[in-house]
Amino acid sequence: MPQPVKDRPDPNAPMRLKDIIPIAFPHGGITPAGLRREAKRGRLKLMRIAGKDFTTLAAIEEMQRLCVVEPEQKEPALHPDDEAKASLSAARAIVKELRETGKISTSLNRRRR
Repeated sequence: MPQPVKDRPDPNAPMRLKDIIPIAFPHGGITPAGLRREAKRGRLKLMRIAGKDFTTLAAIEEMQRLCVVEPEQKEPALHPDDEAKASLSAARAIVKELRETGKISTSLNRRRR
């Protein structure tokens, strides 16, 4: 559960990564190395001062918004007969286009008996 607002520092105050993690992620699950990886991916803004990495709570909140994963929209499964019909229809469309553009010779257009 997040800490009450009165106990949270200024969201724009720079803090060391190791110090900001208990505030931004009270249940753990992230390390300073993990935050650095997110910075390399362009999702977290860091400040490097005297060789030490700093960020803000506001930057972490922005990173969390950028890291939201939307659920995948799955297409309904097709019946095998429907898949075959769709494949045959696609193949016929390709042949029609090749015939119209002249990329299939006329000798191939005739059926062999």
